[in-house]
Amino acid sequence: MQHGLDPTGEPLDGDIGIQALRETRQQHEKLLMVVRPELELLSTQIAGTNHMTAFADNRGVVLDAIMDTEFSLSKCARAVRCGTIWDEEHRGTNALGLALYTGRTSMVTGSEHYFSSHGQVSCVSTPIFDSQGQIVGLLDASSEVAARQFHTQALVELAASNIENRLFIEDHRANIIVQFHPREEYLKTQSVGMISFDEEGKILGANRRAVQLLNGLDFATLSKFRDLFRTDFGSNLSAMRGGETVRLVDWLNSAFFARIRLSRLSSGANTQNLPLNLPSTYEVPGLPDTPVFRDQQVLNSLKLAIRSAKMMTPQYVIGASGTGRTTFAQAVHQASCPDKPLIAVDCRAANINAESDGLTGELFGGDENSRFLIETGGMLVLEDLSQATGRASEQLAQLINRLLQHKTSAKWSILVVESEDPKEQAHWSKFVSMTFAKLRQVEFQLPTLSGRTDASFIAMSMMSRLSTDHQLSRSAIDAIFDLHAPNTFYDLEKPLTTLAIQCPATVLRAEHVQRYILRNELRDAVCPKCKGNNAKEAKCREINRVFMECNANIALAARKLGVSRNTVYAHTQTED
Repeated sequence: MQHGLDPTGEPLDGDIGIQALRETRQQHEKLLMVVRPELELLSTQIAGTNHMTAFADNRGVVLDAIMDTEFSLSKCARAVRCGTIWDEEHRGTNALGLALYTGRTSMVTGSEHYFSSHGQVSCVSTPIFDSQGQIVGLLDASSEVAARQFHTQALVELAASNIENRLFIEDHRANIIVQFHPREEYLKTQSVGMISFDEEGKILGANRRAVQLLNGLDFATLSKFRDLFRTDFGSNLSAMRGGETVRLVDWLNSAFFARIRLSRLSSGANTQNLPLNLPSTYEVPGLPDTPVFRDQQVLNSLKLAIRSAKMMTPQYVIGASGTGRTTFAQAVHQASCPDKPLIAVDCRAANINAESDGLTGELFGGDENSRFLIETGGMLVLEDLSQATGRASEQLAQLINRLLQHKTSAKWSILVVESEDPKEQAHWSKFVSMTFAKLRQVEFQLPTLSGRTDASFIAMSMMSRLSTDHQLSRSAIDAIFDLHAPNTFYDLEKPLTTLAIQCPATVLRAEHVQRYILRNELRDAVCPKCKGNNAKEAKCREINRVFMECNANIALAARKLGVSRNTVYAHTQTED
């Protein structure tokens, strides 16, 4: 009322204008890319019809909104449009303005709105915080059905938490992120607390959940790891980098389980691959931001492999091509000796120049072309060692023998990657056979993708790396594995790439998989209506052939065939 607003009249139609809206969206482009998938997912999760989900910036300006057909016809839909301002100075009491003012989730139902003209709608809004505790935006869900708003509130808060966690990880990708929770099994959920530290243990940021879990400790007055927990930073960091989950106790005697989140600079970092003139060295791609090791067999093998690497014990990793061998080796290196070089050699085509002063190889994560010496220490990955022949096998054996002799001082760990159970070659000399046999001390078997219990998480992780604009639904993942049965990472990457390139939808569902990922058998398929009639079957096969050549683009196929889009659609709906 102090702002001169009449509750019985109409609210001010505050709007920043088209040009200002465009500029504001450009300023928040990265934020909107994170928000949009959650906004779409939230819209699908809200029960029933007649609802809207929206995102506003930290001034209360609506930047994005999704509404169903029924809500779009309402009076409220015309008021809550992109570019409108929803702070209390312009709109009186409303969920967006109240959440912006209080910094807490707010629910404003029907007549609780300041303006009586807003009395038909109920809204839930929650703020989105960055790692410094500043509000960067607001998430809102509105409906003319008030009964389900308490259920909607939980969904809105979960979506906001997901956004905050993704923003936190992006902001602190170059730092050490420690995840913690009172229950160990919750470390893999979105309810985990996260705190970012530098190498000395200085606090750089925390997500909202971390502040809640450490209730009673004033983050504004704390600056180091030691200010939070009753233990030192260095020893715990070493254990967590080794893949271990540690137990932390804060100064109020609350106990937590904690682990480090594997992270990597996304761009601009000095982690490029450097060619050092060795044809036999193969390129190891960068470790994914969130490598998936949720399968119990793989996770147990990873923990043991990390322990073996730290003990300088040679080990074998056996798995078919496309089972994640490279990612596994990278994760072992990252956890055991991240500050030392990782040298990878393709033994099938090895042509190594092993001189007395060192071995030329490809050094990952370095900052200059260089030669590595025995004294450097690090990890050597030998791919298909059993395929080494002739002079290469002799030089490899000499190199391995030197590394094993110096393992206590130079600290080289050796990891051999094989596609199948390796066999001794008849042409190897006795020295080569004996040296290679020394490496087979510990073995780990990687299952195929179809044999892993975390295949769905691998699919989601892979899609997030392929496209930040797409998100896989549960039905889409099920459809990919049911219809196409990918057995390797390569088999899975192909359909995901197709979806990322061709599908305009942000949230991918089973119908998108069925439409855009075409099976080879569909090229000669006929629809149920055409079966049994030779003439109709021939026409139907032609339509399906052109449809496949047009990459499932119905409109393009219709133009090429000179028929309607409905005709193409009818003939491409085949039985499974």
